Amino acid sequence: MNARLRILIGGVLGGVLALVMGVSIANESYLLAFGCSAVIFWALAERFGEALPDAWLLAGAIFGYIAGNRGFAQLQLAPGLPLFPAEAVLLIAVPALLTRLAQKRAQAFRRDTLNYAVVLWALLGAARLPVDFSRHGFLAARDFAMVYYTAFFFLGQAFAVHAGSAQLLRRALTAACLALPLLAPAFRYFPDFFLGTLTVRGVPLIYYKDDLLATLFAAAFFWLWTRWESHHHRTWLVPIAACLLMIGTTASPRAAMVAVAGVTGFWLLAHRWRIAVAQTAVIGTATLIALLLFALTNRDLRETAAYSTYENIISIFDYEAKGSYANRDSGDPGDNNRFRLVWWRSVTEETIEDNPVFGLGFGHDLASRFLADYGLIGADDFSARSPHSMILSVFGRMGAAGLACWLAVAAGMVAMTRRIFRHGTADGRGLASVAWVIWISACFGVVLEGPMGAVVFWTLLGLANASVSPEPEAIGEENLTENAPFAPALLPTTAEPSSPRLLPPPLPPPPRP
Repeated sequence: MNARLRILIGGVLGGVLALVMGVSIANESYLLAFGCSAVIFWALAERFGEALPDAWLLAGAIFGYIAGNRGFAQLQLAPGLPLFPAEAVLLIAVPALLTRLAQKRAQAFRRDTLNYAVVLWALLGAARLPVDFSRHGFLAARDFAMVYYTAFFFLGQAFAVHAGSAQLLRRALTAACLALPLLAPAFRYFPDFFLGTLTVRGVPLIYYKDDLLATLFAAAFFWLWTRWESHHHRTWLVPIAACLLMIGTTASPRAAMVAVAGVTGFWLLAHRWRIAVAQTAVIGTATLIALLLFALTNRDLRETAAYSTYENIISIFDYEAKGSYANRDSGDPGDNNRFRLVWWRSVTEETIEDNPVFGLGFGHDLASRFLADYGLIGADDFSARSPHSMILSVFGRMGAAGLACWLAVAAGMVAMTRRIFRHGTADGRGLASVAWVIWISACFGVVLEGPMGAVVFWTLLGLANASVSPEPEAIGEENLTENAPFAPALLPTTAEPSSPRLLPPPLPPPPRP
């Protein structure tokens, strides 16, 4: 088409659209104006912005779910419309990604173990959703969220290829991790402000779920540690220490403590000892200071927050719930262990009896038998639907087939982590560590069944998996020992060749003037 004709047609259509938009605004209808503005800004950001426009949406979601947590997750874009932040991002970002894939301007799938395992697990869940939806309706779609959140994994991989978008997502994660140790204590000591003032249509913008808060502190510790590894500014050590110590101040820190121990084990296998030394120094120093203060003030040690942390640690090994706990802030962690074990046994027995291969389905009430076994029949305030373990949720909903696929995802994560610690950067190590913190915590709590943990987990897992090539060049792999499977490969040195025959012939001297 002729350029002048194209400009003329565009000008006429734009004029008509402006006229219609002006009439709608005069009639106090702003939907058309908002939609046109969004399209214009989207086109400008797509053409001239460093980061893609849907990457901005995802970055906002990551920051919101970490800094705002459960409060941010309950926000609705419009009154009466069940469209929450995670679903809104998917509604916009997935069509945009499909458009770029059609134009060959994006890459969302990588041929590695983790991608194939995620796809297989998602397909298995999607295959049984129609049957479950016909039986349970909206409850099936609600429970299916733990599967469709995997779309964020492919969004993360696609954005990782775009340098500006990947940098934006990492900066959003850093900002959220820095804000967390400031907002969480403020929420604890000034709840009236957050619950009564800082609200959107009556919904608190910031509201923390205790077990998730501990997990987010643990994730922030590892991510901020890699920021310190990258920049070596001592100021990073302050929020790092704060996040590590604040894990013990939450009401449900045990899953996060197990996650910290497990992820630290990955670092030790890679011969990166400094992070364990830092943990020992921070915890040891804080313990000595606390004991000194308690001695000077003559406080009963059993009534302190430090003793509550101690009781939570030892309760991890109290499988039979026979321990005695004196600190009131500890709650009753032994009985909490029994709560989980009874529920896990009930779900396992019911699944094996009814459908061990493909599970009980999405929408099925996994708490029905547990309430009878635990003696809670008639408890009207019990609304939990997850047995407080992603592994048992997968087995109960999708049976042995789904559990095998989920464990395959974990195996793919192990292979990814091995590549990252051998050939990756500090960013890759931090992203992988955050993903593992959330995965391990999800084995003992309700984490990946909701958007607060799932959106962060799947997005960062996609970024981490794309941070190294699928099949990295094994430089110096022969120098690795079997006892250090995560040890980084030795880099080639710049030493001179041992044989003089490999040296190029000397150049003749330049002619003298």
